[in-house]
Amino acid sequence: MIEKTVFVIPCYNEEDNIENLINSCNNLVKQSNNNIDFILVNNGSQDSTGNLLSKIDNSNFYFVNIDKNIGMGNGILKGLEYAINLNKYQNYGWTHADLQIPPKSLIKASKLIISNSHSSEKIYIRGRRKNRNSFDIVFTFLMACYTSLVKRGLYYDITGLPALVSKNLINDILIGAPSGFAFDVFTYIKAKKAGAKIIRFNVNFGKRLKGKSSWNTGIKSKINMCKYYIKEIWRI
Repeated sequence: MIEKTVFVIPCYNEEDNIENLINSCNNLVKQSNNNIDFILVNNGSQDSTGNLLSKIDNSNFYFVNIDKNIGMGNGILKGLEYAINLNKYQNYGWTHADLQIPPKSLIKASKLIISNSHSSEKIYIRGRRKNRNSFDIVFTFLMACYTSLVKRGLYYDITGLPALVSKNLINDILIGAPSGFAFDVFTYIKAKKAGAKIIRFNVNFGKRLKGKSSWNTGIKSKINMCKYYIKEIWRI
């Protein structure tokens, strides 16, 4: 049986980036021989993102609209719930709309999960970001150390993307998932607790070419994000 994979991409105020995003996704559909679908989520955008996404006419694309943004995690969660209800996928993943995670990494993740799906083992795949600036490298390292200490396990690059999860694991990691940025580390921790096989692979992290980050506006924003993660990881 051919394994069908779906990736959820939450979009928040990404009107300048939508054309590039759609073109990239279309290329991935062709490369996968139509075995990859996309669920594009308008995550409460205040610009024309929702309108642009709603006009996409392609059988490999689905559109989910959220009227009010309450967090990145909620956008991913609603997209994954939609995908699960379609009941046609063996693998469920997510990534960001800013294309800093290279689209080709989604193909690599798909090949990795297919090559490891010969058994009933639960599988959790997550990218490991490379080519980042010094501050982000230190921030990621410290968060990994903190998570490993608090959760008594080995964790690293806790928010690296893309993420891809086998069908027999997806529901386990979504129960109680937070609506904010901690969604990524929450699913990582849950996957480990569920005894999943964790697979990491290198991803060359790029620069945002269009649009602006909704949170990364400087050193102060990164310090606030650090405080947020410390609190959220403790609660998980």
